[in-house]
Amino acid sequence: MSNSVETISEKYLTAKKLSGGTRKKYKSTVTKWTAWGNGVEVDQINRSHIRDFLDWVHDKAAEDGGFNPGRTANKARENLRAILAWPWEQDFLAKLPRLPKPKAQRDVAGRHYLTKPDLNPLYFATYQLPPLRGWTHPFTVGHYWRAARVVFFNYGVDTGTVFKSAGFHEPIL
Repeated sequence: MSNSVETISEKYLTAKKLSGGTRKKYKSTVTKWTAWGNGVEVDQINRSHIRDFLDWVHDKAAEDGGFNPGRTANKARENLRAILAWPWEQDFLAKLPRLPKPKAQRDVAGRHYLTKPDLNPLYFATYQLPPLRGWTHPFTVGHYWRAARVVFFNYGVDTGTVFKSAGFHEPIL
């Protein structure tokens, strides 16, 4: 079979039931593959092509001011692997090309530094906060801290977002 990554990805996206977000990510990776410009036919792709592509994605993300270019390259790697696995599963390809190892990345999102049992006593301790001298607002300081704990835990808000003090996001420890 002699097809481009673009053609294979279209066939893959019509053959599989995928969420809209997943489709969008896969199409984004194919767009990057096309922009890379060194695309070869799917049955000719080897590890060096994929490595060059992922290096290009990493460098492009760094040039564009990305905060985590390793993560961008690793997501492109995962998406490309999924797209290339489909023709292999359909017996259009003799073998799936080996992919290079993932790039180093900053893992911040989704990583909790305190466990839920650690957070619960902090949350309930806000009920015992004494009133501040001169505090005239209708809600106590504890109300604000409880709300902040819930937001920080559920949405992973970090110091770069909260205080607008950093050009990149650092987790609240």
